[in-house]
Amino acid sequence: MTLITVGDAEIRPVLEMQLLERPIAWLSTDTELIESNRHWLAPHFMTEGDTWGLNFQSWVLQFEGKVIVVDPCNGNGRPHPMPMFDMLDTPFIERFEASGTRPEDVDYVFCTHMHHDHCGWNTQLRDGRWVPTFPNARYLFARREFERWDPNRAGYQAWAWNDGVFERSILPVVEAGLADLLPDHHRLFAGLYIEPAHGHTLGHSVMRLSSLEQEAIFTGDAFHHPLQLTDPTIQFGDCDDTPMAVETRRRLVEVAIQHEALLIPAHLPCPHAGWVRRRGGRVMFEGYA
Repeated sequence: MTLITVGDAEIRPVLEMQLLERPIAWLSTDTELIESNRHWLAPHFMTEGDTWGLNFQSWVLQFEGKVIVVDPCNGNGRPHPMPMFDMLDTPFIERFEASGTRPEDVDYVFCTHMHHDHCGWNTQLRDGRWVPTFPNARYLFARREFERWDPNRAGYQAWAWNDGVFERSILPVVEAGLADLLPDHHRLFAGLYIEPAHGHTLGHSVMRLSSLEQEAIFTGDAFHHPLQLTDPTIQFGDCDDTPMAVETRRRLVEVAIQHEALLIPAHLPCPHAGWVRRRGGRVMFEGYA
């Protein structure tokens, strides 16, 4: 299992599922852009046949004696209009425990946003009820994101791919008294901060880690592929606010370069994370090693 270290912090991915051999042309048909970046895209972020893969994975962060889970994936047994996510039956919990952590050991769960693949394992179905998977954890939700997905609020905008997610994966946690609704900026404790990265969703947030003068940012879906850091206007999937999502990517590039911060997105295959570099006026992504 991959181990990523940032100062004193240890970070491990827990894989739920993969989607492989997505054509790179789904991201961009700009052949000059692809060719000029092929030297760093291959082999991890552009594979044979000019394809790429998406991992659906959670992060287990051990830091300052606490265990934090970031973005707990899709979850099993949930209906979904996209066949690859419909009624999953994966050994996610077994893999989670193989990382060295039991669900009851988790202190915090942080969802960068409330799309189906970032909050599903918040809960499990037991005796016909959705109950929290991590019974001793505080679940950290940005209030802005929570309100965006609450179907009882005025002006709620439905999204077909997310139907039922609030009721299955969010509301049971709230009813169990385990949810903390956070302001846009929140310091969990020294070295761990939550801050806005809006656009992909209206309340999308990131978690910043600082330890022993090293930094990392769990970026969720601020970008799905490193090519979006080279060209922040590249879109993949739907956004609540596309111009804001583009601006968020531009800002993350500058923050990552200025602070030499390791970016840890939700969906990258191995090596899962990396640093943004600017060389010869071009932005590139250097995988973690």
